[in-house]
This record gives sequence, structure tokens and C-alpha cells, in this order.
Amino acid sequence: MLNAPRWLLATVSIAFGVYHALLGALSWRSFDNVWTLVASIAIYLATFVLAVSASKGLEISRLFGSLVATGAVATVIVNNLGIHTGHGDPYATWYIGAMAALLGVLAARGQSALAWIAAAMVVWLVVIEVGLGGLAEVGLEGIVILIAASSATAFALKRADREVAELQETELATRANLGRSVAAAEERRSRLKNVLERALPALSYIAANKGNVTAEQQQKLLQLEASLRDDIRGRSLLNDVVRKAATEARERGVEVVIMDEGGLGKLSDSQLENILSKVAAAIATVKAGKIVVRSPRGEKWLVTVMATRPGTSAPDLWLKF
Repeated sequence: MLNAPRWLLATVSIAFGVYHALLGALSWRSFDNVWTLVASIAIYLATFVLAVSASKGLEISRLFGSLVATGAVATVIVNNLGIHTGHGDPYATWYIGAMAALLGVLAARGQSALAWIAAAMVVWLVVIEVGLGGLAEVGLEGIVILIAASSATAFALKRADREVAELQETELATRANLGRSVAAAEERRSRLKNVLERALPALSYIAANKGNVTAEQQQKLLQLEASLRDDIRGRSLLNDVVRKAATEARERGVEVVIMDEGGLGKLSDSQLENILSKVAAAIATVKAGKIVVRSPRGEKWLVTVMATRPGTSAPDLWLKF
């Protein structure tokens, strides 16, 4: 998120607000009742402090925004109660600049709608006080300009915060994907290392005998090849129980295919062991033909087990766990 020292923002804002209060104090001669001026300045300063200090983030709540808007309108009403009719002091309308600053802060803190409503009420009160002919002299355009600029700034900051948050999420996702890629690569290296360690003695034996092996040795080598293929493709679908069930099935002449496609990644160890026990039990029931065990990704089920035989129209076994 975009941040700036809060104390600095508050200090600059309040100093700007106090400046308008001082201008108001200089207009005391234009008032029949100076205490109304004092009261209006006090209301303004309290409201300005509330607008600046309420909430820690950039935006303030609608409740605080409503209090600030109410304070702005109250400042103008109380000020005009004690002012001379037909006064000529330009400082007597100090609240015009004050309202521009106050409502600009309100808009900048995410309550533009309330700022515009309060501004409309202030304009109406000024019309009552000076008439339509005097509007050009009091500088009401400053309120409009500051609210519009503050609203645009608030929108830009909010958008910038959103874009920064999206970039942070993208970076986190990239790091997570990189971590998964590194883990997957490490897993593949470990699996291939295990395959090579198991395969090298058999390959060395075949090379030493120049490919001359007995039928029994050939059968054992085929069993080893199938087991190595399981280690490469089976991943989480393999444990000692499943390996044993697959080996025994192959000894019965059953073709066994085990493929982990990523459907077991979110299971706990106990859940995985339970699934693999069911898989091993299913493999043990197949006496002939071919059995395919898969863990598909993105499906409602975790593992599918299908056993088929040549010449049959329907699977002998079709399970989903």
C-alpha cells in the first residue's frame, strides 16, 4: 500500500486549516456578536481535526464523514448569525476558504458525495447571506476546485493502492509457482536418481552378459522395468503396499499401469494412506487383463481404478475414490 508519515500529513493539513481560522479572527469587527465568530471558529477547528485525524487509513467511515459535513454547515450557520448586515470586511467570509480546505480533506478521504452535499448547502447559505449578486466576490469557485481535485486525487490513490496490491499478489503467486517448480524439479531428480540406482545393476549385468539372459531372468527384468516405470509415473500413488500389489498382479500376468496426474496433492498423510490401501485392495482382486490406476487433476474424485480384459464390452472393475 502507499504510505506517507501520518504525523507530517496531519501537521501540514492542520496548519493549513488554522490559517483560515486566523483570517476569521481578523474579521471580528464585522460581527455584532463576536462570540458567534468564536463559536464558528471553534466548530470549524474541531471539525477539521476530526477530518484529519479520524481513522488510520486514507479513507474515513461514512459516520465520520457525516460529522465533518455537518460541522462544515454548522460553521457557516453560526458565523452568519452574528455578522453585520452589509459589512465590507473581506475577511468576514473567511469560512469560504475554510470550507474549501475542510471539504477538500473530506473528499480526499473517500467521502466525495458528502463533500459535494455539504458544499451545496454552504453555497445556499452564502446566497441567503450575500444574495446572488455577491457570489462572484466571495470565491465559491475555490470550494468546487478543491473538492474536484481532492476527489480525483483520492480516486488516483485508491487505484494506485489497488494496482500495488495486485502487483504484490502477482509477485507472491510467482514466488509460489517458482517454489512449486523447484520442488517438482527436485522430486523428479530424486525419482530419477532412485530409478538409476535400481536400474544400473541390471543394465550392468545385461552388458556383461552381452544380452544373453535366461527366460526367468528376462521375466525379472521385465518386472523391474515395470516397477521403474511405476516410480517415474506413479509418484503419490505408490507406497510399499501398492508396489507389492502391483508386483503380485504382474506375476499373475496382469498389465498394471499407475499414473499420478496430480490429484492427490492436497491430501493429508492419513487420507493418502487410506486411499492407497483401497487401491492396493482393488489391484489384488484383478486376475487377468489390464488395470489402470489414475489420480486425475481437477475431478470430483481423487483416484480411478479400471480393469479390463480383451473381448469384454464393459470393465471388470470401475472404481472412483
